[in-house]
Amino acid sequence: MAERGSLRALYLLRLWYRTFGRPLSVALLFPIVTYFFVTGRAARTASLDYLRTLWATPEGRARLGARPGLSAAFRHLYAFAENIFDRMILWSGEVGSIRIENHGRELVDALVREGRGAILLSSHLRSFDMLRELSAQTGITLNVLMFTRHAEVINSFFEKLQAGRRLRLIRVEPGSLTAAFDMRAALARGEFVGILGDRIWPSEQHRTVSVSFLGREAKLPLGPYLLQGVLGCPMLLTTCVRTGSATYTARTQLFAPGGVVPRRERAKHADELAQRFAAALERGCFETPYQWFNFFPFWESAERAESLVQMTRSA
Repeated sequence: MAERGSLRALYLLRLWYRTFGRPLSVALLFPIVTYFFVTGRAARTASLDYLRTLWATPEGRARLGARPGLSAAFRHLYAFAENIFDRMILWSGEVGSIRIENHGRELVDALVREGRGAILLSSHLRSFDMLRELSAQTGITLNVLMFTRHAEVINSFFEKLQAGRRLRLIRVEPGSLTAAFDMRAALARGEFVGILGDRIWPSEQHRTVSVSFLGREAKLPLGPYLLQGVLGCPMLLTTCVRTGSATYTARTQLFAPGGVVPRRERAKHADELAQRFAAALERGCFETPYQWFNFFPFWESAERAESLVQMTRSA
């Protein structure tokens, strides 16, 4: 989906923050979110679809407390706006303004001492960008896999802010194998590669797996797990939850140990990791329901594919 907004507006928001501070800047987010909420039907609809899917589960009902309507969707978009705002502060170099409690950093430190790279698996749940601060705290070089075609404005903005950090973007383009070679080279150098596991790469539409997610069938990519099996590098699951105003808790845990997986077992290995990731993502949505920032029809492609299968069988 194409992004909305402009680079000029982002710079104006940054200037406003530096002039008036956080309280007035956060207050400014309300009319901004209101505009995008009223005019952004696609994001609003996707938010309601997700929240109502969550509500259909016993855990989701217990967490949300009431059937989600437009006010819940607005809260969801506002949480995303505040997340973007905190990203801007962090990437501007004002690290002290954002408090991040880090758990599991010792796993990264141990790999750095051994000169080994790893795949950092994350998602649109909570804030992956806050985890980029690991590159500053641990001295690692972090390569982030990203499809930037529909988000060039905001990615350009953050790239300019992060000048000097040991972070690189690996851009994914449909039909190109360049990203796969770049990832392999980075891991061979002992660097880290960050991948979001809840979004199918444009070049990986043919390599997906169906999983149960919040009681509905969804499609997840197999690429990250096949790559891990081929290269034999460790895979770490990373999350960063917002716990309060400008306060986050980051967690890193071992998701898959190192070791090359035999060719005949790679498909099964990748499928099992994808199913495990879906379960972890589901638990995260129950814990922080308003911090999964996927504002597009997530289940639609899987359900459309299943409908086609059923039609074929009926014919």
